[in-house]
Formats: sequence, structure tokens, C-alpha cells
Amino acid sequence: MTLSLARAGMRRASYLYLGVGLMQACYLPYTAIVFHSRGVGVESIGLISAMNAMIALAAAPIWGHLGDATLGRAAAFRLSLVLSATGVMLFAFGPLDGIPGATLSAFAGAGIVPLLDAIGMERLAATGGQWGPLRALTSGSYATACIASGAVVAAAGIGAIGPLYAGGALIILLGTIGLRTNAPLNLHAAAEQELQRSELAGGNAEIAVVGSWRDRFGTASITFRRSPRLAPFLLLSLFMNLGAGAFYAYGTIRMQDLGGTESMVALSSSVSAAVEIPFFIAGAIVVTRLGLRTLYIFGLLGLAACTFAYAVIPSPELLITARGLCGVGFSSTLLASVMAVRSMVPLELQATGQALLGAISFGLAVSIASLVGGVIYAQFGAEVLFYLATLILLSAIPFAARILRNA
Repeated sequence: MTLSLARAGMRRASYLYLGVGLMQACYLPYTAIVFHSRGVGVESIGLISAMNAMIALAAAPIWGHLGDATLGRAAAFRLSLVLSATGVMLFAFGPLDGIPGATLSAFAGAGIVPLLDAIGMERLAATGGQWGPLRALTSGSYATACIASGAVVAAAGIGAIGPLYAGGALIILLGTIGLRTNAPLNLHAAAEQELQRSELAGGNAEIAVVGSWRDRFGTASITFRRSPRLAPFLLLSLFMNLGAGAFYAYGTIRMQDLGGTESMVALSSSVSAAVEIPFFIAGAIVVTRLGLRTLYIFGLLGLAACTFAYAVIPSPELLITARGLCGVGFSSTLLASVMAVRSMVPLELQATGQALLGAISFGLAVSIASLVGGVIYAQFGAEVLFYLATLILLSAIPFAARILRNA
């Protein structure tokens, strides 16, 4: 299965997935603790995270539309990389504690993973294979780069984040030279096809194509119309990520408050990413034998166990080990989610479908979790926040069992 990634048709995609892991490891583990070290309060960090998550929520469909219907996936992917690297440089060196840079990075970063996944889906459709082993490449490079970036940041200071991330973006951009993806979708033609299926269009089909409010939202509205199972699944993802989002937003701050250093935070991220690798690879086997529902519920249990551990364990050293449970949960739920969207959404709309998944899961849900979680963390303590997150994740299990019963 993993050997298929070395085929001629998959080498470039494999390179891109490796590069994204290297690049993200130079920024994502440090955002919250950098703000914290600059004197930004926990509630303010929650507000910043919520604002950036809402920006990502709004940006994700834009990037999906650019990839599926305007610029093409390769060009949109390159643009998102350049803007994201600019944002991280501003975060590392810019004014106002780096907040404007983090905002730009949130906007641009909302396009990187969905566009990469859409490119990967194209190559997998052409050559065969599973998405899990491809995504495992990102986890592997992320795990390795977290350790290296942690050492560099500890030695050179937080300013090193900007050049490290920009270097990673350059490595990826070099890999996109000559990259060709499917031609952008013709929205007008797609809308006409939709109307041809409807007996209600009648003689006013042309007026309906141009004027229907449903077509004013580009590929997002078309994706929902062609994928009736998508909306219920996105609601499930929203609810689940209210719990997971609290951990994503405040897990590093919890470790820092218990005496953890930047290197320890980076190591915990590395542990999580390393654990993800076998689960991304084996997840495809689980799906084949037991179904997406089983894999998704297994992931919910892993995330719930991790958040519970962060509520009860007072040692940052032990939390590094417990972070491995997040790797189990994150890889299982993400793999199941991406494969579910892949099965629900037509191939020509994959960038939009994956962008909508990211917008709901890591945009809207994380925004709410960051905003409310910051207040809970500051007023009632970390334990209460992580207990509540655990309860949400466990409560999502019956909903997952119902919504994914035919998956």
C-alpha cells in the first residue's frame, strides 16, 4: 500500500505531503505559547484564536472556489503558500504581538490542506491507492521537524519561526513547478446540468441559471446540492470539534502553565504526529473491514481519553506521553472524515468539499471552542475546560453511530 506512493504518478503528491508536514511543524506548535510568552492573556488568546478561526471559516470556501472553478488547484495552492509564509513572517517579527500576521496566516492556511487533499485525490483517482498512507507522510515529516524546530526555537528564539516556515514553503513551491491538475469547473455549465435534471425549470431555464440565489455561492452551493449527505456529516464534525477544539486551542497553554518549555511542547506535538503514522496507514484496512463509522468512533474515544488526561495529569512530562492519545484520535477522525467527504462529494468538487470540512471542523468549531474555552479556562481553570471537552467528545458517539451508519 505504501509502495504505491513511489509510483511515477504519486511521487509529486508524496513530495508535497512531506513538505507540508515540514512547514507546519515550524509554526503550528508555537502560536498559543508565543502569544502567552508575549504577555497576552488566556482570554485574549481565546479571542484571537476565535477571530482567526472565523476568518478561516470564511476563507475556506473561497479557496475551494478558487481551486475548483477559477485559478485551478495548483495555482490556488501556490498562492495560499505564499500568503501563509508572509503571514508567519509577520507573526514572528511584526507589530501588535504578531496578531496581524497570525490573521493573514489563518486566511491563507485555510486553503493549504484542502487544496493539497484535492490534488492528492486527483492523483489517487488516476493511479489507485488510499489517502491514509499519503497523509501519513505529513505526520512523519511533522514529527521529525517538530523536534528540529523546537531545538532551533529554543536556541535562536521565536523569531526563527518565520524563516523556518518560509523555507518550508519554498521547498513545497519548488515541488509545484510543472504541476498540472484538472481543469477548473465551468460553473455555468454545471448550473445548466442541475437545471436539466429539474422538471421545474421549463422554458425559463436560462433565467434560472443566471438568477437563482442558489448559484450565487459558487461551488459551495453546487457541492451541497450534489451531496445531500454532506450537511448532516458536517454538523457532526462541528459538534465533535467543539470538544477537540478546546484541546487544540489550550493544550499547549496547559502544558506551559504546568512548567513545560517550548521544547517540551514541540516534543509533545512530535509524539502525537509519530503516533498518527501507523493509524493513518492501518486506518484504510479498518475502513475496509469495519467501516468508516467504527474508525470515527474509535477516534472519538482516543480524543476523549487525551482531553481527560490533560484534566487530571499535573506533570508536563507525563502530558507529553498522553499526547499520543491525541495522535490516535486525530488520525482516526481525520482519516474517516476525509474519506467520508471523498465518498459523498464528486471528484470535480473535492477541493470545495474538503474546504467545507476544514471550515466547519477547524474554523467554526475551533472559533467557538477558543472563545468559550478561554473564558472557562480563565474563570474556572483548565480542569473544568478539559472535563467539558471530554464530555462533548463522548456525547458525539451516538450521533456518529447514526449519521455514519451506512458509511
